[in-house]
Amino acid sequence: MNFLWNLIFKRKIRRDARVPLTQILEQILSYLAKSEDSIWSDMEVEETVELINKQLHFLKNSGKVNVSKLNYLFLPTAPLQEIAMENGWVDEYLKLAEQFDSHMAKYC
Repeated sequence: MNFLWNLIFKRKIRRDARVPLTQILEQILSYLAKSEDSIWSDMEVEETVELINKQLHFLKNSGKVNVSKLNYLFLPTAPLQEIAMENGWVDEYLKLAEQFDSHMAKYC
């Protein structure tokens, strides 16, 4: 089952998109490092950081990421937006989310 799950949801990211996506995720991590949990988020900051770090590792080493997990984090009212709103960096988050969406649409 795990093989099937990875086959469906893990996608290879085009080489020219890896650097911008890595930069976006690393910027998000820098904000998360200074953040506290939000009561509105279904994930704690630590859990969100772990998920992003794992996907960054995959992105840097194999170029494959679980697109559905990353997309989920960036959905409206999903963990990243809720944490950003709670911690005062929602404007920065919205810019990064727009960049993320743009790169994912072009390169995935």
